[in-house]
Amino acid sequence: MTLLDLHEGDSAVIQSINMDQLPKQMLTELLELGFFPGAEIRLKTKSKYLGKLICSIGGTTIGLRMKDGEAILLKTK
Repeated sequence: MTLLDLHEGDSAVIQSINMDQLPKQMLTELLELGFFPGAEIRLKTKSKYLGKLICSIGGTTIGLRMKDGEAILLKTK
């Protein structure tokens, strides 16, 4: 399951990040923001029209492109 598979309001735990799908700079930014295996993430909003995901991780709200959300592999709690 990826971040795209979550429904608004659902939470999951990051299992891994597919490093092949992200540019190195984006991967570094995600890790600095707390996107690492074992971290809990909650999807707040999914906008297919804008191609954006708004999620909460570690008390911070972050916007991601849907394309980047495909690289974040999750497991349910």
